[in-house]
Amino acid sequence: MGDRQPHRAGGGRIHAAQKRASSFHGTELAGILRANGVDTILVTGVTACACVRQTICDGIADGFRTIAVKEAIGDRVPGAVAWNLFDIDAKFGDVHTVDECVAYIDGLAEQAIAAE
Repeated sequence: MGDRQPHRAGGGRIHAAQKRASSFHGTELAGILRANGVDTILVTGVTACACVRQTICDGIADGFRTIAVKEAIGDRVPGAVAWNLFDIDAKFGDVHTVDECVAYIDGLAEQAIAAE
């Protein structure tokens, strides 16, 4: 099992073991993101009705803007992705395509360069 605390993996990446359905529950993820000035998270995953949804809900509860990346979310239950993305978008989070998310990230990079 080993150490379940977040650790740096090189290249600015941080690895944290996920203990529950949410990436936030029982981890230091929210604190790490805040310490690095992150206010928006892009969520991807393979279980829309559990891990993805719980991470989005907990991210919102922790004060982050959450974006579900439409084409990067799956589930083994037919229809679960479409239903969960509809529900997330209608009630509490944002759902955007990969292209929209890439454009968003590119815009952040341009803003950072302009600010220098």
